[in-house]
Amino acid sequence: MFLDEATIEAVGGLGGRGCVSWRREKYVPRGGPDGGDGGDGGDVILLADENTDTLSDFASRKKFEAPKGRFGSGQNRGGREGEDLVLPVPPGTVVKTQKTHSKVAPDQEKWVIVGDLRTGGDRMLIAHGGRGGYGNAHFKSALNQAPDFAELGEPGERVHVLLELKLVADVGIIGYPNVGKSTLISVISAARPKIADYPFTTIVPNLGVAKVDDRSFVVCDIPGLIEGASEGKGLGGTFLRHIERCGILVHVLDISRALKEGRVVDADALAADYRAIRNELATYSPLLAQKRELVILNKADVISGETEQIERELKDRGIEVFLTVSAAQTLRTEELKKKLLPLVLKERTKLRPFEEEEPAEAAGEIPILRPHLTSDKMGAYRLEKRTDGSIVVTGKRVEQFTNMTDFGNGGGRQRFLNVLDRIGLTKAIAKMRGPDAHPVYIGETRIDTFL
Repeated sequence: MFLDEATIEAVGGLGGRGCVSWRREKYVPRGGPDGGDGGDGGDVILLADENTDTLSDFASRKKFEAPKGRFGSGQNRGGREGEDLVLPVPPGTVVKTQKTHSKVAPDQEKWVIVGDLRTGGDRMLIAHGGRGGYGNAHFKSALNQAPDFAELGEPGERVHVLLELKLVADVGIIGYPNVGKSTLISVISAARPKIADYPFTTIVPNLGVAKVDDRSFVVCDIPGLIEGASEGKGLGGTFLRHIERCGILVHVLDISRALKEGRVVDADALAADYRAIRNELATYSPLLAQKRELVILNKADVISGETEQIERELKDRGIEVFLTVSAAQTLRTEELKKKLLPLVLKERTKLRPFEEEEPAEAAGEIPILRPHLTSDKMGAYRLEKRTDGSIVVTGKRVEQFTNMTDFGNGGGRQRFLNVLDRIGLTKAIAKMRGPDAHPVYIGETRIDTFL
């Protein structure tokens, strides 16, 4: 099943819990704490895989969670880190996420582009795994030589991601249904699409590799373009996005659609077909209207005589014909491939400078999706009073600290209160709260019972 759009929820692995342990050895009466740290949770990573050409793996399963980190243990042994969860996607996948990180349903927020996996091997980290909690050995100090608490593991990041596939091809074949696009791609490449004489035979894009001597280029057949496609009519609204990645557009016009009595071709009818499709491209995206386009007349075998007259009449109407072929009879199809190759290579050189201008990633570094990234400092927080009187504290580091505190342990609670005092949050909450007993939350955790 071909699928070119999918919405998924990615969750980083939960960090492992730190260990509370004490050194116990013969002749060592005061061994002290030796609890190890928990392992970090695994990350969720998207990988552009050239062996994948569809997003169908995300059709039935929508939630992907990386493995958890393992708990720490005694003798200062750290827990094992959770393995990364790598999700293969086709090259050409555009990654979008919500503009803000909130609980609003994904379809109620505006999606923004955060990544583009264009070529095989491109990787992107979309959900970071949680940090493993510190064991009690980490908190040993001159003032606290016997800490009896450890941290919980941090929950992994949770994000909603929209994946959109835009097929990467050198040449995109466009035109009305049944003009011979599928037949053309089948004779100039190794693609074997379904071919029939009814509208919308092609309901998914077809990719093929056309070979000319020792060189090759990728051809894509875009289905379903009709007048009104940009407004959702036919199948064009679903597949117009795939044209955006094509270097050259081959616009196929069907001579048989314009035949009059006596097998005379109506040039006005062909021109009307051409302009209708051009209008849909410009309506969908002004950038598409600027792409280089070659007009091909197909089904030359349905008329008797030469086609120069048709080409001249179209030229008088502002339409330059690149070549006239018959895909069904393989007439001049080899010539078409040879003429396309130098144009394709030229378009590739035009794209290269723009790609080189993009900032290069450090060796081994994976781009990270952090749609809600804020300051990592504990003192960077914000207080908000809701209409019901409750107070909500937000801040990346303070929320992480709260999530990792073991409130069931007396030592853990006291450390939590000490940190809140040190950063001035206790006073700020008391000032905003006043004499009322309204609840107080840090992130999603209610903490007023401990104040």
